[in-house]
Amino acid sequence: MRDSLLKSASDIITADPDLMRVAHGKGGEPRLLENELARFISGSANRVLRNFADKVLDSAMGGNFFDIFHTIGSAGSLYVLLAPYFVGYDLFSRERTFCNRALKRFGVQDQQKRPLRIAHFTDTFDEINGVAKTIKSQLDLVSRHGKQMTVVTCGSDGSRRGLANFDPVGEFTIPEYPELTLRYPPVLEMLEYCFDREFDCILAATPGPVGLAGLAVSKILKIPFHGTYHTAFPQYVRAFTEDTALEDGCWRFMTWFYNQMQVIYAPSEATRQELIDRGIDPGKITTYPRGVDVERFHPAKRNGFFNKFNVQADTKLLYVGRVSKEKGLDTLAEAYRRLSRMRPGVSLVVIGDGPYLDEMKRTLRGTPAVFTGPLHGEDLSAAYASSDIFVFPSATDTFGNVVLEAQASGLPCIVTDEGGPCENIDPDETGLVIPAADPDALIRAILHLTDAPERLNYMRRKARSRMEHRTFDQTFLETWELFGARIRDAA
Repeated sequence: MRDSLLKSASDIITADPDLMRVAHGKGGEPRLLENELARFISGSANRVLRNFADKVLDSAMGGNFFDIFHTIGSAGSLYVLLAPYFVGYDLFSRERTFCNRALKRFGVQDQQKRPLRIAHFTDTFDEINGVAKTIKSQLDLVSRHGKQMTVVTCGSDGSRRGLANFDPVGEFTIPEYPELTLRYPPVLEMLEYCFDREFDCILAATPGPVGLAGLAVSKILKIPFHGTYHTAFPQYVRAFTEDTALEDGCWRFMTWFYNQMQVIYAPSEATRQELIDRGIDPGKITTYPRGVDVERFHPAKRNGFFNKFNVQADTKLLYVGRVSKEKGLDTLAEAYRRLSRMRPGVSLVVIGDGPYLDEMKRTLRGTPAVFTGPLHGEDLSAAYASSDIFVFPSATDTFGNVVLEAQASGLPCIVTDEGGPCENIDPDETGLVIPAADPDALIRAILHLTDAPERLNYMRRKARSRMEHRTFDQTFLETWELFGARIRDAA
């Protein structure tokens, strides 16, 4: 670690003309020297952090857990380097807390009362997944309703109101999940940003490097650390690697990370119970409402969209999402391969991309299955409305936004009895719930709907009706009130 720090320091100084002037005794005013020192420390720490994180993640992906412990132990010098800044911000935060108490004691604080401010830390924002889609929708709603939430992320390609995007100091791509790149955040820059804006709460959406930075910021600035649980990463690890030791290691990390929070917002009761079973304090976990854009996803947008893909079938089964085995798509492929011989007039449409796409295409070669790739905007809305039955065989989803989108579009849904999606279905009213990983059960469920047009039409109407009151605006305002109540409770 010492050699790494010295090399990083040397490289940074020799490549920076301003730092070279300081090194030759030409730094100028004390304030300028202080700023240059802070910039030098931040740059050195970021370089060492990148090397440190690369080694930890390489060891984790290879299952070399003893190497991880050795690497973490050797990181002490990095924290010695950053310690003066951590201590300084800790002191500033304590003084700010004392000043606020004094203001409140003398009746000044009430006159300066301000709305709730939340910093939402996330490792995913530009990617195509449910977490990113949910956060982007929340940003739109924050602006619409005059709330104050800032999304803090790393390496985003775009810029928009309410987004604080930091340049990463490094990145790591998971071979089995190339769509998601882990980016290492500049911790000191994020710490300064959050201190200046006086956030009331850090809300973490992901347990990656940015989520860990959020945890560090909350500890140093003495502000509440809350989190939303979106993705069942341990189950994904098992599906990708078939290694139960890696899955267990992932659960241990997840349990530790979420136990650092004062409040955990779970999207479903099934997810809440799973977290409790894994050792997370049940008193910390609360479920929160989720909504759907009922104007964007609407049965009125049915327009024969699939004619451009030459889909002529009478009944169209639809899947939307990541094309990967952890979504249960091997079960869907097996079921549809057999179903297509029994009911030639039933077509399967798969919208999305992922590592299982090529294999799924090979499995379904010779069937009337259609793969459109990812769709967006009005094309996606029309694709939903122009289908007949939504099939979502995943057993790893904590919620399943697409299930709400399908029902808002007037589609009955077939989901499994594991995970959160089944909690968004009224059995035999808005859809069917079947055992996970059971191709026979999936075939029976599809036939149950396709062979009874009256039942199918009844469930289409019910599906739309049940979603009409779960609007984005209503559920967002309920969630915001929940955030405020739990933050006040913690205070």
